[in-house]
Amino acid sequence: MKPDPIESRPLLGAGGRWIAVAMIAFLTTLIPGNLSLAQQAQPETRRKAVQKIEPGYPAMAKTLKLSGTVKVAVKIAPNGKVVSAEALGGHPLFTQVAVDAVRLWRFEAAGQQTEEVVFINFQP
Repeated sequence: MKPDPIESRPLLGAGGRWIAVAMIAFLTTLIPGNLSLAQQAQPETRRKAVQKIEPGYPAMAKTLKLSGTVKVAVKIAPNGKVVSAEALGGHPLFTQVAVDAVRLWRFEAAGQQTEEVVFINFQP
């Protein structure tokens, strides 16, 4: 019987397999490109955001030089205030700061409550 190639590596043995999985998860979230510290908030909405609060870049993500995008579902009251915001997807290190920032946004007024989707991009 052939030995399992993963089991034959000391770092990736039975107790260390999670390290490999974690490394792969982090590496697959890296997006090459602009290396500025600024994050770009790009709403894809029907209602225009008139006031945007930029999310802070998490210290752990900065240390790991992670990039990523968070998709946020936003319910907006007729007066333009955010009623609720919920992350629909994105790297766990970015989701909470993105949702917290979007909750502070203000949109243009409308005749009724609407639901929008906003994408927040993070780059180291």
